[in-house]
Amino acid sequence: MIEVGQKAYLLFDGDCGICTCFAEVARRLDRHKRFVVEAYQSYPETELLRFGLSSEQCARKMQVIATNGRIYAGAFGLNYFLFYSFPWSLLVILIYAIPVLLLLEIMAYAWVARNRHRLSRWFGLKACLLEGEQGGSIPAPKR
Repeated sequence: MIEVGQKAYLLFDGDCGICTCFAEVARRLDRHKRFVVEAYQSYPETELLRFGLSSEQCARKMQVIATNGRIYAGAFGLNYFLFYSFPWSLLVILIYAIPVLLLLEIMAYAWVARNRHRLSRWFGLKACLLEGEQGGSIPAPKR
């Protein structure tokens, strides 16, 4: 059960190698244990809906549920997390101080999100679920 107030929740796609790798790094960076880092698949859809999230949204972008219940998605979720991880917080401040850097970060996040199944395979990580042309998910070929 997601309980806001004490800790923020970083929800990632547990079926994605890139996402899972980032989650492992995030757990190490979170020295003060301010975040619960979990695959969104750990929670039933009804639990996600309490915060206005769907499984589809969580599958497309990392979602952070702040301690006040506010949602930060994608690059903004990444920045929210990094802001609480010194010295990365300095980078986040710089990104928001120079808007073109924020735009580049948003574009880079979108590119990685679109190509994460390929990137996972290239880096030899756990295969992602590929989104089929009809909108359904199909398993990636096993190697």
